[in-house]
Amino acid sequence: MEQIHILTIIFIAVFFIQFFFQLRYFFPFVSNKPSLQRQKLPTEAVSVIICAHNEIENLKQNLIQFLNQDFLEFEVIVVNDRSDDESNTWLSTQETQYPHLKAVHITTTADGFNPKKYALTKGIEAAQNDIILLSDADCQPASSDWIDRMSRSFKYNTSIVLGVSLYKKRKGFLNQFIRFETLQTALLYSSFAFKKEAYMGVGRNLAYRKSFFIAKGGFNDLSAIMGGDDDLWVNRYANKENTEICTLPEALTFSNPKESWASFFQQKKRHLSVGKYYKFKDKFKLGLFHFTQSLLWIIFILGLTLGNPIDCLILSFLTLMYLVRQYVVFYHLSIKFGIKFMHYNLPVLEILFILYYWIWGIYASLTKHLKWK
Repeated sequence: MEQIHILTIIFIAVFFIQFFFQLRYFFPFVSNKPSLQRQKLPTEAVSVIICAHNEIENLKQNLIQFLNQDFLEFEVIVVNDRSDDESNTWLSTQETQYPHLKAVHITTTADGFNPKKYALTKGIEAAQNDIILLSDADCQPASSDWIDRMSRSFKYNTSIVLGVSLYKKRKGFLNQFIRFETLQTALLYSSFAFKKEAYMGVGRNLAYRKSFFIAKGGFNDLSAIMGGDDDLWVNRYANKENTEICTLPEALTFSNPKESWASFFQQKKRHLSVGKYYKFKDKFKLGLFHFTQSLLWIIFILGLTLGNPIDCLILSFLTLMYLVRQYVVFYHLSIKFGIKFMHYNLPVLEILFILYYWIWGIYASLTKHLKWK
């Protein structure tokens, strides 16, 4: 009886730690309505950079969405990285039809350099403009105003702009989980950045100044690490003065989701493997959030199994309050991003996310040999 009572006390502490994250980060972010007012800055040209490795079908499907942006002056650079499909020929044909398209072809990767970072570096070197806007070959911008909305976020002292990239809706539970996992990640890094505590970004929708990239030495300090060209780079160089976020629905990008659990886990293994390189303060905050979120569900399940009626009542009431707050956060987040909310199985998705995060996260952190494509 005493042990169960202690569990209940621990649960209450965990409950209020989660409430702290919701009160400090999540609620202010999801309730904020970003302004469309353009900054009083001269219009700057933009260079969109897309790296592609054997992605001819994705390029055929998505590249036109990037080329047909409603923006005054921009270029689209496709870095064709060691592809042995038809990408080279097809891109050459497209260059004749679209003067603002430039293809950069890479046949080999420099020694000691991660292939993705080397491809990005070559694309940035070829860029004619200072504002660099990144995406992937399997992505589509949410609207023809994508470049416009992202570029608006650059103020006089802005060097980095974090965008949001989600996954397209498909049938099946795997797709539901992928979209939830991505939405949870977007909620975390966007709400932290909203409070001027940016710790990561996603390369499917990320902008920064070429001059800033060069001044920081590019990816030199990260060249040998697989992954981290987006989140780890932002973690290292973003601060409260130089970083903004853009979460307008028109500024989102959407990617094709993985269609099997194996391919999804392989993708996330690469993403999760760089978390160990984050700054200590960011690892502590993220660790505290995920640990208390996990502990809340563990104690709730144990309490219902082992507890007395009073403990069970307390645990059930507080868990219900927690879920209500979660529903409110994700409901308003979906409105903010202009997507449909997955309301009916939120608890199931969250519990599965917790299992996935700890099991696969630990495995990814211990894995040394990863590949880009």
